[in-house]
Amino acid sequence: MTSLRPDADRPARRRSAWTARGLAIATWLAPLGLAGPLAAQSASELQVTPETMTLGVGQKQPIFASAYDRQGNIISSAKFSFWSSDTAIARVSKTGTVLGVAPGLAKVEARLQGRRASLAVLVTGTAAGTGGGGVALALDPTTAVLLPGESVLISPHALREDGTPLTLGHVLWKSLKPEVATVDSTGLVVGVAPGKSIVQANGGAGLMATVPVEVEQADLVLEGASDMLGPEEAETLHVRVPSQGNREVSTGLQWRSADAAVATVGSDGIVQARQPGRTEIVMSGYGLERRVGLTVHRLPQVMVVTPKPPAEPLQMPLRATRAFTAVAQAADSTPIPEARIVWELGDSTIATFDRGTGILTARDTGTTTLTARLRGFEPVVWRLHLIAGVLGLDRSRAALRPGERLVLAVNLLDEAGKIVAPAKGVEWSADRTDVVAVAGGEVRGISPGRAVVSAALPGGKPATAEIFVTADLLVSSNRSGAFGLYQVRPESPDTLLPVLVDGGGNRQGTRSPDRTRIAFSSSRAGSDDLYVMDADGRNARRLTVDAGSEGDPVWTPDGSRIVYTAAPRAGVPQVMSIRADGGDPRPITASPGGNRSPDVSPDGRRVAFVSMRDGRPEIYEAGIDGGEARRLTKTGDRENSPRYLPNGDLIYVVEKGSKARVMRLPTGGAAPLPVLEIDQPVIALDVSRDGERLAYVAGKLAEGGKGKSQLTLRIQSLGAGSTPLLVPLRPGEQVLSPSF
Repeated sequence: MTSLRPDADRPARRRSAWTARGLAIATWLAPLGLAGPLAAQSASELQVTPETMTLGVGQKQPIFASAYDRQGNIISSAKFSFWSSDTAIARVSKTGTVLGVAPGLAKVEARLQGRRASLAVLVTGTAAGTGGGGVALALDPTTAVLLPGESVLISPHALREDGTPLTLGHVLWKSLKPEVATVDSTGLVVGVAPGKSIVQANGGAGLMATVPVEVEQADLVLEGASDMLGPEEAETLHVRVPSQGNREVSTGLQWRSADAAVATVGSDGIVQARQPGRTEIVMSGYGLERRVGLTVHRLPQVMVVTPKPPAEPLQMPLRATRAFTAVAQAADSTPIPEARIVWELGDSTIATFDRGTGILTARDTGTTTLTARLRGFEPVVWRLHLIAGVLGLDRSRAALRPGERLVLAVNLLDEAGKIVAPAKGVEWSADRTDVVAVAGGEVRGISPGRAVVSAALPGGKPATAEIFVTADLLVSSNRSGAFGLYQVRPESPDTLLPVLVDGGGNRQGTRSPDRTRIAFSSSRAGSDDLYVMDADGRNARRLTVDAGSEGDPVWTPDGSRIVYTAAPRAGVPQVMSIRADGGDPRPITASPGGNRSPDVSPDGRRVAFVSMRDGRPEIYEAGIDGGEARRLTKTGDRENSPRYLPNGDLIYVVEKGSKARVMRLPTGGAAPLPVLEIDQPVIALDVSRDGERLAYVAGKLAEGGKGKSQLTLRIQSLGAGSTPLLVPLRPGEQVLSPSF
């Protein structure tokens, strides 16, 4: 070991590497006072190499000594003398060669001008580094750090060179500084006072080993102490020394509880909660005392969790989040927030769980589990299936009547929109609960209006559908001045509910096959043009811009096109069709006399209409793409309002004088059959989609502002002997174009 330097600013020099064992011995010999006094002559510092040495009996090894002046220059002419503290263990020659004499520990010094540099020499019973049957003495532990008064038992083991154990005889123990640490005949080392010492074990036959011992007065801390336990719960407290590598102290400690009725503590630091209350756990030892507070909460009777674990795994899309909660409750159902819920996540590579917020986040695809544990209860386990898909509904729009129901199917879709699997564990909601009710994907209409129904996996992006709730019948009325579109609810105190009443002259409304859109004729742009809007009257879009008038719209069964009457300013009206987005107008008729009031057959292949080509209004039928028309009626009377029934039969009106008859023309060319007779002219008629009811307007419109119109709106079953339902109207109100 080197001596201390008097000049701290002298440049440091490269030194030889210590052997692991020599380093330990040299480090621990420094505080033992084994370095010599410093000289104040021309030699400012001495160094020896190596700084520690291990020899076998009879083995020799030279040491090298160097001297330096105050400027750090080496003194080449230095003449050293050498000295051994115990020549019975190690001798040193005049030239600095050390000879191992007998097993033991000695100090060798190099001296010059009153200065000294020393090294520790450990002599073992066999030649160091020799092979064959070499035997070594090993100690456990190899080092010891103690508090004053603390003890540690050092166990000796004799080992062959190949690591196999040998029987060890009597071992002699010795502490080089008993005022720091003592050792008895069993190897029990007791810390006495702060400082450093070396404990030597001599097993005879040249077997010797040492253990560095440091005694340090240090602080103690308690670890593992929680401030809350439940009755009969237990925890173990640990005493650690932060300044000594956070090592644990388990001996020399005393434990007690300030209130043993609340909690007890054993000599091993195990705390056992007994009954609700507050106490302190006290640890004392080595001149120190530490306290921790402890509250024992009420005994839980039930654990309430959300969501309730379903039979099937919960599905979550990537990057989605979901909240999980678990709360302990007492017998009176009040929560016990102090009760410790232990959360366990099965695979943290595919999901993360924040125990503070209860939020689980999906990170990757796969399956895992989330478990909530409360002492005394069966663990609650959620099985989780984390998926790459997003949610998609089987439709984005739908329509219902009040009281009607439909089921929305929700699936998991890949990036291309392809269905991966049906979605499970979906949460449903609606933004207008006065319009619809939704549960488990089943939507029920409540009252007319628009609602957005959402399906979502917790934390994921919802899939939505617009749901329109509509009354059964649509009519045009002038009750606000100009004609507007209204829904008819006979059971409502105010029978007509506005759909589009904005002064634009809106007439002849007809709903699309899925009832989510309305095609109508409006004069808002100066002439009668076709428009399409949502079923609740929003988002009107103009389809035709011709100079003439367009009206009588009806939809094709697939909802892709609208068939209508186009009346140019010069010429006669003809039946046309146009895409529902306003593109690709096509003529269906082109005959002289004019054609109007079309309807499309249930199969979408034929169009029935009123034609004047023979001089009187008769019913004709043509293909949806035009071509030769076929005359269906030959009564010689005035006919109007052809409407197909679901089976392909045709309903129409025959006016004769001041009366009207509703006729039914079967498919296949059979003779027409009377359905009902009305004692007033019928100016408009429609058939319900199920073919079971008629809605018609009877009476007479006022001409040229002379007098008031006397019109009635009736709804009647097609069955024999049925009684019509008269829809209440305001005095002088005109209603036109009923449409189911």
